[in-house]
Amino acid sequence: MPAARRAAPATLLFVALAALCGCNSGPKIVPVSGTLTRNGKPVPYLTVNFEPATGRPSWGVADENGRFTLEYDITNKGAVTGTHTVWVIWRPSSPQEEFNPAKAKKPAELDAIQTKYGSGKSPIKVDITAATDSLEIKLD
Repeated sequence: MPAARRAAPATLLFVALAALCGCNSGPKIVPVSGTLTRNGKPVPYLTVNFEPATGRPSWGVADENGRFTLEYDITNKGAVTGTHTVWVIWRPSSPQEEFNPAKAKKPAELDAIQTKYGSGKSPIKVDITAATDSLEIKLD
């Protein structure tokens, strides 16, 4: 039997064992959801961004009750474990909101919120160590 044919089963066995042992060199991603608040009240319609010191950021959009669930990529919800800087931004959810400010769903005190907690300005640091569905981000 040629050497190449003998090596193929050994290579296949090695690849299968590596997959079974859970040899995952990627980042640890945990589910994260919570609520944006200001003065104890929910803040709706903001995009919340979680930026780790290294690695891929996560994001979520707060609903009408301020609830968000983070997205990591197209197949994973959550964020990598570690310390994140958290910042927010409001974006129109439709062309009607973008071109007709009267139809825009903006949270109260948007300018003050974005001035303090916008990109590159936010003082909020959050340690993600495990999955959570009750993280509160206070925009006070």
